[in-house]
Amino acid sequence: MRRATKSAFTLVELLLTLAILVSIAAMIVPTFGVLLSDRRLARAGDQLRVEMMQTRLLAMRTGRTQIMQLKVGTTEARVKPYFDMADMTEAVDQTGNSSALLTGGTASPAGFQTTGTEEVTRNIELPENVLIADAKVESTQRSFRIDTQALSETAEGWSQPILFYPDGTTSTAGITFTQAEAGRVVVVIRGLTGEVIVSDVLAADANALGTS
Repeated sequence: MRRATKSAFTLVELLLTLAILVSIAAMIVPTFGVLLSDRRLARAGDQLRVEMMQTRLLAMRTGRTQIMQLKVGTTEARVKPYFDMADMTEAVDQTGNSSALLTGGTASPAGFQTTGTEEVTRNIELPENVLIADAKVESTQRSFRIDTQALSETAEGWSQPILFYPDGTTSTAGITFTQAEAGRVVVVIRGLTGEVIVSDVLAADANALGTS
């Protein structure tokens, strides 16, 4: 009677299979990491776009200029209001009535103030490991007063203020996000229209988009 034989892998075959799997993993894992990094960068750009749109609407609704600042080299960003009599005047001109004075509160002297819950600084949480690489803001005669008052904050690392006016216009600015050597995303806001444009994920050494 002939005895049945069982086929099995030899040690050499097992080692060869293991080596092939390790090689495949070595090629896939870095690619997967890059995809995750690209996704974080894209999410940071989309998040800032939404924050800018909401801040612009807030300025129009309250009749108060809103200030957005970002700290280069970190993940820190914030929004806070600016008080100026001109804000209330612009809001009245837009609506034809004084409702902005009622909803925005009593007009107070120009400057950075925090006199109520509405005036509390709102911090923006960016995706993990995504850094603010650059923040360029175009200066104008209209922004001169606020830029001057923010000099002490820019000395602490905060960007020049990105301004959102009650009439719907904004500063013209370009913000660059980066993550290690994965690449970068550039967010541009156009001052005249308040339109926010987010680039695709660019190469790490790509030039940032202009703000003009």
